Amino acid sequence: MDNDVAEHFRQLREEMHATYATKVELMAFREEVAIQFGKVHVEIAQVHVRVAELEVRLVKWFVATVIANASVTFAMVRFLH
Repeated sequence: MDNDVAEHFRQLREEMHATYATKVELMAFREEVAIQFGKVHVEIAQVHVRVAELEVRLVKWFVATVIANASVTFAMVRFLH
């Protein structure tokens, strides 16, 4: 009976070593995850910058369009009046 328990314990220990991570492996994994999150944050910041640039361009385009339409309208009113 003691041999069966010892054999079962040995098998359990081998399985545990094969499937569970050590503290060093967990710390390495945690570091890699932190690096990946840092890269994601950088990408998000770059997207925010790009969106802000496009927003400024769009507002400038709207302002220019409004000025052009107003100029055309005033020219038509002056011509027709």
